[in-house]
Amino acid sequence: LADTGALWQPLLAQLPKQSNYIVVDLLGHGESPQPHDESIYRASEQARHVLATCVATGLSGPVVLIGHSFGALVATEFSHMYRGIVRRAVLVSPPIYRDETGNRRDWLRQDKLLRSVYRQVLKTPDLVVAGYELGDRLGALGFSRTQLSKSTFTGFENTLRAGIISQRTGQLLRRTTIPTTIIYGRLDPLLVARNFTALAQVNSCITVCPLSTGHAIRGRTLREIMTVIQSC
Repeated sequence: LADTGALWQPLLAQLPKQSNYIVVDLLGHGESPQPHDESIYRASEQARHVLATCVATGLSGPVVLIGHSFGALVATEFSHMYRGIVRRAVLVSPPIYRDETGNRRDWLRQDKLLRSVYRQVLKTPDLVVAGYELGDRLGALGFSRTQLSKSTFTGFENTLRAGIISQRTGQLLRRTTIPTTIIYGRLDPLLVARNFTALAQVNSCITVCPLSTGHAIRGRTLREIMTVIQSC
């Protein structure tokens, strides 16, 4: 969230010169449009627009699909909807949360707590923007350049509500037939690591790679992504 395709520049610099790739700004981010309709920000709608970009640029399968954070949820939807052109999916720091239920015990689940935190922070946009700016200056976020401001907050809010708080990523991954690697940092407060382990236990197509890192994409994470790419 609040990042752009520039996040991937360090990775692109390591790819072989003959590599054919595209990098996208998801809807509501960077140079992409910022629709006012919240439903457009669902991961499935984002995936349709990614496909349109692939078609427009002449990129065809099979592709290695890489997504970070919410982009990883979009990559999962893309793999499900257009599995015929996806060779492998690499999900980096994916905020995958289990479905919400009416069970009172759910309040003790990390998934539920994170969703509650997200809903609360969306009530204070000024604090969220200020927090992002501070984190960016301190280098704590590790983003290419934080793009969150009062003018772009609507895209951020709609993505968080329609794409992360409401999601079906876990359901799709339980039955995916696409080789999928989940790379995540043990120090990432936005993730629920046991969800990844549970998915790998029920689906042999999923490989989990834990690192001693946070949410950002830095050296160790970049090297792991390159290892996966080179194995394809």
